[in-house]
Amino acid sequence: MTVLAVLFVVVLTGAAIGVLALRVRGAAHALSVQVNRTSGDYQASSAALRERVRRSGAGA
Repeated sequence: MTVLAVLFVVVLTGAAIGVLALRVRGAAHALSVQVNRTSGDYQASSAALRERVRRSGAGA
């Protein structure tokens, strides 16, 4: 009976760890998407600034 109880606890613990791992993975993915979006916006604005500077002839 004790072995069955230990096995049950191990299975429940594994399931809980699995659920937590999925939540962490989902949060990490959401953070990664946000970071990529933000860095993409930054790169786009930097490219636009470089283009404006190039067209104005500044720095020459």
